[in-house]
Amino acid sequence: MQALLEHEGLSRVVLTSRRLPQDLAGNRMLVLPIHALSLNEAATLAREMPNLGRLLMGKGTVGLERGRVLAKRTLSLVQGHPKLIELADAQAGDPAALEKYLEGAAAAWGRSESDLDRFFQEGESARSAEEFLDVLTGWTKDVSLNLPEGSRRLFLMLCALEDADRLDWIVKQVWPELWKDLAGEAPELDQALKAVRSSGLADTQALGEGVKYVIHPGVAQAGGEMSEEKFRSALDSKIASFWKAVFGQATSGEQEMGQLAVMAGLRSAPYLLRLKRWDEASVLLEQAIYRDSSPETIASVLPLLRQITLASMGTDRELIEAGVLAEALRNAGRWQEAEGMLRSLIPRCVSQGDFRSASVRAGDLFNILLSTGRFEEALKLTEEIKAYTLRAGLGPWTQYGDEVRRLQALDALGRYDEVLKDVEELRVQIRSLPQRGDKEETVEPWNVLEAILDTGCEAAMRLDKNEKALELNAERIEAKKSRGATELELARTRFNDNGPLLNLKRYDQDFELLLECKEIFEREKDIPALAQVFTALADLEDEMSNLDQAMRFSEASLRYNYLTGDAESISISHNNQAVYLSKAGSNKTLVHDMASGIIRSLIHSGLLGTTLRNFSLHLTQFGSQSLPSSFDEVCRTVEEVDGVRFRELFRRLAGADANGDQVMSAVIDLSQEAEHELGDQDK
Repeated sequence: MQALLEHEGLSRVVLTSRRLPQDLAGNRMLVLPIHALSLNEAATLAREMPNLGRLLMGKGTVGLERGRVLAKRTLSLVQGHPKLIELADAQAGDPAALEKYLEGAAAAWGRSESDLDRFFQEGESARSAEEFLDVLTGWTKDVSLNLPEGSRRLFLMLCALEDADRLDWIVKQVWPELWKDLAGEAPELDQALKAVRSSGLADTQALGEGVKYVIHPGVAQAGGEMSEEKFRSALDSKIASFWKAVFGQATSGEQEMGQLAVMAGLRSAPYLLRLKRWDEASVLLEQAIYRDSSPETIASVLPLLRQITLASMGTDRELIEAGVLAEALRNAGRWQEAEGMLRSLIPRCVSQGDFRSASVRAGDLFNILLSTGRFEEALKLTEEIKAYTLRAGLGPWTQYGDEVRRLQALDALGRYDEVLKDVEELRVQIRSLPQRGDKEETVEPWNVLEAILDTGCEAAMRLDKNEKALELNAERIEAKKSRGATELELARTRFNDNGPLLNLKRYDQDFELLLECKEIFEREKDIPALAQVFTALADLEDEMSNLDQAMRFSEASLRYNYLTGDAESISISHNNQAVYLSKAGSNKTLVHDMASGIIRSLIHSGLLGTTLRNFSLHLTQFGSQSLPSSFDEVCRTVEEVDGVRFRELFRRLAGADANGDQVMSAVIDLSQEAEHELGDQDK
């Protein structure tokens, strides 16, 4: 947000919010209150309203002169606020009732009506947003108090619901259940709704085959303040139970309904938090992000998890909630913060004998190590995870999940034959394993199966066993579909077909796949996936001899990968850029080779050999005069690409005190050794 506001270009950012974000104060931001219409706009709206329009036209029982006086007073007291105009119109069907409410509005402003009449001289209201909200609150309370009891309860119920839950199919199920706690028989819903709608407090909107109840946020806030604690708690409990039941139905069958499970987990949380049922909310939120780690879902869950973590401090749930928050932070790309939390949590879990939590959180740490290029450390950690799992007495699916982590680390280290062999054995072993057993599991069976297939697919691609890779990925796609995976997750999995399709020269099929995936990744704002799709598009264009387009896609991939911070992916982008530059005859080729080699040497990547061989070939092509003279030159040249922060990445991987020139010299030595080995093989 800071970057968007401080740029010097021609584009502009428009933000709309009911509240001004505190940390944006002082920026070059023009703040425009838009809570009220101008006089002309308000008058136009009033004329279009059924009842106020009749008053202005002199229709009805009050006559033209009286009608216009009443309409003018209404405009003065609503001060151009659209919702107040709407509420006034609902009362204007009965002029006597309207006058009564106008008296209440005049008192609510706390100002003389002559002061409010400045609206007519100046054409704009001088009232603040807070004043408008106070008046809207007072008017809402006055109108609602005159509703029949059943209608008033329905209005308060709709106000207490989260906006996404104001749907007829939800209300129809919860409405009669709520009245059981109110010790009465539920009034007929449609009849109760009719009075609420006619009062102007709520309206309905067609939504597919159903109906959504629409309430102005200020009105909903006022209604929420009017609810008795007993009523609000009863409603929160009913809605929370409703969504928990939906979650149970979505996950208990033979075929899981993943998207429904995610929705239920997210929807239940606000009500559980208001009831201070922290552990239940935490479990459901964790299950939601376990199934859907899209940016939108993670962004919505993070503040809720922070609230839960804060509330659980000093309780027996403290370590558990902190671990769930750390995993969400990792999914959000804030892995440094997550790693710091996990390295503190794991020894605390062990010291308290909570080996279950130690196993889970060490698994989270493993994911961070793997995604940030620390493969040897990740492989070593798998042994600790296995020990924690056994000491916790966890079941076979969790143990197989630990074994998959070991294979993922081996795959990252380039031991592909070993990985593919073990994957085929695991596929056979888990077929006879029951989905549910007597021992506790910290993983879902489908997650273990999909991880096995994914790891095998990756190893098969590295070994150029393309048909095997397509076979494994097809099985994984079907597994995800059967559990109702999200569109984003399916697109991520389908994307794995890119490499094999490219190797098999099925270019049209590959291009269609990449464009479909790119559209979904852009819509879901999935930065790592977009980096991958641009890498794939560059490879495809290169295969089809479109070098200029390949280089443009490659630079886009490099920018996106630096946003993710994934060291292995960044090294791939530098390596690819060097290959394309060499084909274009650019003397910057060896600089990107060097950047890739430095990164891969620091993370002990299994792909280092590829970089070293390319480096040797390019050195022969361009000559030693094209070698970068220093580490600073490497940084300077590669950072000509917008968004590339190579020096910053180096410090993260090598440490603040590491000598870049020494690391660069070591890479050159390694490339010379690789060149000698290639020469010996030729002989």
